[in-house]
Amino acid sequence: MSNQLATPAAAAQPQTSGSATEIPLILGGHSFIRQLGNDPPAADQDQWAIVESCLNCGIRWFDTTYQPERIALGNVLSQLGRREEATILAWSFFKDFKANEQVGEPECYRPGHIDVILEQLRTDYVDCLVIIPLKDPDRNRQQIELAIEWRNKGYARSLGLWVADLSGSDIEQYRERNSFQFAILPFNITTPTAAATLAACKNNGLETLATSPFVRGWELERMVAEGCARGSGERDALLRRVADLMLRFSLFHPDVDRVIVGIRKLAWINRNVESVSRGPLAAEEYRWLRRLQAQAERRRWWQRVRRLFASRT
Repeated sequence: MSNQLATPAAAAQPQTSGSATEIPLILGGHSFIRQLGNDPPAADQDQWAIVESCLNCGIRWFDTTYQPERIALGNVLSQLGRREEATILAWSFFKDFKANEQVGEPECYRPGHIDVILEQLRTDYVDCLVIIPLKDPDRNRQQIELAIEWRNKGYARSLGLWVADLSGSDIEQYRERNSFQFAILPFNITTPTAAATLAACKNNGLETLATSPFVRGWELERMVAEGCARGSGERDALLRRVADLMLRFSLFHPDVDRVIVGIRKLAWINRNVESVSRGPLAAEEYRWLRRLQAQAERRRWWQRVRRLFASRT
């Protein structure tokens, strides 16, 4: 527990830039699609308002994992005329999909992909191009070399590495290439082993971007339901409390610099900014959150056991 309650990394503190304060949150691209979340996506006009509000309040980093997310963000920033204020991440997903379709798998970067990304984002460069390691060493080497070439030409200003499936020694080997600035991985109340990966990234000089503080909303809902079942409070109040603690748990870990969070409702922006202002979890907040998550996990385990026995009778 001591690591979680330690003083947070400096980058996880709100940073003053010019006349505005920059918030160490990244608007998740899943805010723009129906899949991969438990809430309806924001309507087109709401997407415009969410991006504008994020820029105005100091959330200036934007993640675009999938192709429809790039198109949506590119359209909004173009309409706002505020591309230069945004720091954009892009990934190797190139499938176009509708609301009821699967999102598709990542691809190995190929020469024409950077043109697709820049056209969809309506920009001349992407701030961080994310590499998802491939199991095939030769193809993986080729995509890394291609990404480095794009960076050297100014099409990408930095490179990020998806490290969720990498060991500490793997991360060290990637760092030896001296090509990556950012490491990205899920980190939340349900991923205790990810702390070691975060430490390995920091030891290798990488800035860390944590994803999924609420496990796309599903773990948040399970924990709120558990709290309601145990009489811990009214649902809306519990939702605010648990969301606040989960976000701060992820953001203020000492090895986390920024957190990618989906925001599908305008009201959530101010709530998330308020959470950032509260700083690291107090000891009692940490214990309460851990206890609630453990209780929710036990209930889920027993539900699975009951369903298994019911299916056999």
